[in-house]
This record gives sequence, structure tokens and C-alpha cells, in this order.
Amino acid sequence: MTYRHWLFSLVGSIVIVESCRNPLDGVQLRTKDPIQAGVVELRLYDPASNPLPSTNQVKIAGPDAANIVTTLNTTRYKVNADGNLLLAASPMVTLSSQTPLRFTAVVEAADYLTVIQPMTLTSPSRVTRYVRRININKPPRALTAARTTGSADTDGTVSTTLRLTTAEQTKDSDHATVTIPSGTKLIDRDGQVVGGKLTITVIHTNARSSDATSQVPGNGILSYVNGRNGAPSLGSLRVTSIAGSVMFEVYNENYLVATKLSQPARWSMELNPATVNGKTGQPVRIGDSIPLYSYDAFMNRWQEETPGVVKRNATGSLEYEAQAAAVGSYVATWTEPICDVGPVFKIVGSKLANVDVNYRCKLIDVATGTQVGTFYANANNNAIVKIYNQPKGRQLKLQLYDETDAWGKGAKGGLIAESANGLPCDETAIPLNLSALPVPPIVKLEFYFSCPGGTKLDESSLPAEIRVQYSEVGKGNWHDLTIATRTQRKVTSYKLKVGETYDFRASTDGGATWPLRQSDYLIEKLEWTLKIKAEMYCK
Repeated sequence: MTYRHWLFSLVGSIVIVESCRNPLDGVQLRTKDPIQAGVVELRLYDPASNPLPSTNQVKIAGPDAANIVTTLNTTRYKVNADGNLLLAASPMVTLSSQTPLRFTAVVEAADYLTVIQPMTLTSPSRVTRYVRRININKPPRALTAARTTGSADTDGTVSTTLRLTTAEQTKDSDHATVTIPSGTKLIDRDGQVVGGKLTITVIHTNARSSDATSQVPGNGILSYVNGRNGAPSLGSLRVTSIAGSVMFEVYNENYLVATKLSQPARWSMELNPATVNGKTGQPVRIGDSIPLYSYDAFMNRWQEETPGVVKRNATGSLEYEAQAAAVGSYVATWTEPICDVGPVFKIVGSKLANVDVNYRCKLIDVATGTQVGTFYANANNNAIVKIYNQPKGRQLKLQLYDETDAWGKGAKGGLIAESANGLPCDETAIPLNLSALPVPPIVKLEFYFSCPGGTKLDESSLPAEIRVQYSEVGKGNWHDLTIATRTQRKVTSYKLKVGETYDFRASTDGGATWPLRQSDYLIEKLEWTLKIKAEMYCK
């Protein structure tokens, strides 16, 4: 057995980490535990897969901005190398639904639309949000964006008409225009006026590609749509044929975001002439009315709106015109009703318990034998697998395969079990017997802290947690492996496979930074021990 040693200087102390060909090169330990209650993790991503900007400006606004810190209890806010921003409520604050903490996270970078993410914290639970960042010059396919400036009086009134048209990215790009008429008063969701210097942004998604719904709120699913003018809810709907969407945003230099308009804004978007009218089955034509829905991202609320109408504009293109009663996202589309939940399946007979990998499932239309969808699900005994957003009137069955989202095919590899038939909207649990599914190999990991002779370990001073992630070699697609704590230093995982090679990294600050990396490491056995000699944790 060959030991490798690593020395880290930490506030005058020496930390020695040794291991038997361990996948981690040691851990750069911190004396300060990260905040773990009231944490907000914003995972920023570019939907066009552009490299995220390395230079960002992070600001915190809103009524409780003074009580927002980093997870290390500082105000040095930073987007890390993974594009994640970790924030937390100050330890001096008590979170509850009676005293919510309200703030807005702002992230700015050259060539990108500003990210403005309002947040409300009411409990110590960790909150994770996936937030897209749009590069104006390199947007994703089917999307164009534009930004301009304007102003409003101190009472929030726009004195001159504000008008913004999206820029053309390619010769066949469609344009969208939003017009806020003069005299309109801008108000935020708390009733405050939004005055002063303004920034206006418009994002337009057209219908010229097969993935037209990929950049639309809900990705083609409109959940719990509220009826128009107080009418009953329409339930949940699924896009069948989309004409396009327009989202616009207005905010001032203090990052107050307008949500309410004293009078409707006008907007229009050019249409792909091949867009199919979901009611007639024919291409859209002048005079067609297209159903319209709005989406409030902060409230996660869909609302049926007054439909707009197709006309021909001055350039000869087909164009959809409508009004916006409030600032937000508007989707013009034909839909079909769907069931929120159902069918539901229950795993029985499985020998798996606390296994942290998911297994490949196929949802099959019984009548046609076609695959409706594929996904990965928990296969532990008594686990529940719920199916969402399926139209009524079809029978569905579930197939589960010995293939995981972590290392691919298992010992058997193929189909393990198939369920009886179920119906959308029916939440009666249908058993899926997985007695034939083999238990995958388990990897054991221990963090072992030792002390020099004459001293003993002071467990209360150990790091609160050590997070470990893994990736395919050289790809940087990091996945959570395990978390050890000061009281639970022996942990297990099923995510790794003996004989495979991985990259690893570790963090002791809650994932804000990952200072330790071990690349191209071959897993040769199912047990690791990290032996850490650290006098600073001894007494």
C-alpha cells in the first residue's frame, strides 16, 4: 500500500491528508462552517450553450437586502465557476411565513440580459432555482431579444411612448414589438411606483423550429390556468400548435420590477406562415383568432387572456396582435386539456433500499404500443412513480429497465418488469413488481480524522459537511456523489462503478467553491478511506 501525503496551511495549522490511492487529493478544510439554513442556490445557465461569462456583477436589492449574505456570512457575492450563485439569510434572521424575507438577486454581464430574480424566504429549507441567461448577440435558436432604456416620472408615469422591437438575428427571423403608451403608470407587485431611469427588455420566441416550446414558460405545459374574467379554471393544458411567445420586462435603476400597468401595452409578433391553426388544421391566415395565455414567473401563475388576431403588417408578413394587461410573458397557442397526475405506480418486491441511482423507465401507449415518454425513476421498494401531464382517454403502462442514470446498464441490462394498464387522472397506485431487479454494488466512503499521541478528536470542531461530486473524465458535467457531516463520516453511494474512471472534486463550504480536484481516477475497489491528520481538530 502506497500512501500519498498532502500538506495544507490553514491559519498556522497543518492539515495532513493521506489515503490508499484515494480519489480525493485531500480536503482544503476551513475553520468557518458555511450557513446551511435559508440558503438560496441560483443555477445560472445559457440555453444556447454559450460559455457563461467569467466576469459578473452581483447586486442584492429589495426590502430585506441588508439581511442577505453569502453562505460564508460575507457580502462578497460571487457567481462561481459552475455558474451558481449561493446566497443565504443572515444567521441573525428568523425565517417564518409571518416574517418573510424578501429580496432580489441581480446578475449583470456584458452582452447578457440582466438577471433579476425576486425571492421570498419563509423557512430554513434550501431553495434552488434554475435561471436562464440570454446572450443578446448569441441567443438560442428560435429566440431573439432586445433591450433599450427609457424613463418615467417620480410617480411612475411614462411621459413618452416606449417602443422596442427585437433585433434581426438571421434573414428569416421574425420580429416582435412591445409598445407602452405615454401616460401609463408603472407599479411593482407591492404597489410601489417604478419611476426614474428604466430598462426595457423583450424576448420573442418564434415557431420556426421543432423545439419552439423549449424557450417558452412551462416548456409546452400550462399548469392550472386561471379562467378569464373570474371564470372557472381551465385546468392544465398542453401545447398542440404554438404561434409564438413574447416576454417583456421593465425595471428601474433600483431594480424595482414593474408588474402592473395602468393601461394595457400593445404588442405584436410576426408569424411563421406554416404555423398550423390548431382548430382548423390548416395554416394560419388573416382573421384567425389565436388563444392567448399569460404567465407570471414570480407567482408561477397562468392566466387566460383575450385572444389576439392575425393580420398582415406593412412588410407583407403575417402578424399577431394583442394587448398586455400586465408586464410578463404571453404565449399564443392552441392547447388540449391534460391530467395533472395519473396514472400512478408503486414499486413492490424490490430488493433495493436507500439506493441513490434512478432507473430507466418507458411509458407506453397500450393501444398503439408507441413510447409516450422516457425518464429515470427511483426503484427502491415502496417508491411511488407519478405520471404527469397526460391527455385523457388513453391507457398507459410502465416499463422499467436495469439501466441507471449514473452508470448505464446493470447486470441484466434489459427490461425487468412491466406494469398493468393505468389511466390518466387516476391516482390509484398500480403495483410494479421489481423482484427481478438486481441490487447494484455499493461504494463505502469514510472520512477518518486522527490525532497525534496524547490528544483526542474534538468532534464539535470538525467541518459541518464535506461535499463530493464526480464527473465523466474531462467533461466537467458534475453530479452530486455524497455528503459527509461531522457526526456522520461513513457514507455510501451506488453511483460509481468499479472499473470506470472519473474526475472528482470536494468542497467544505457548501458548494460555493470546489478547491480540491482529482482527475482521471480509476475505481478499483468498493471502499475508500480518507485519513485526515489535523491537529486543529484535536484537544
